[in-house]
Amino acid sequence: MNRYLFWALIILPWIVLAVYLSRPKDDPRVTAFILVSLVIHLGIIFNIRRNAVGLTVAETLKAFVPLWGTKEFKRLYFQKV
Repeated sequence: MNRYLFWALIILPWIVLAVYLSRPKDDPRVTAFILVSLVIHLGIIFNIRRNAVGLTVAETLKAFVPLWGTKEFKRLYFQKV
């Protein structure tokens, strides 16, 4: 997966969430659905990117820990594929 496509797919769901939360409040089940969909979407996108750059699941989880997985973080977010 191209890193620019990856960044677009990471940013767009957060924009959708911000627009949704700025609206008047709806049924709480709808909010739960939006949040669960966001988590599933981000999980799928990170898994596709992880496979594209050749990281293991452990290295990907290490990339999310500040100051511990900086090398993996750079690979996950900025490596050209």
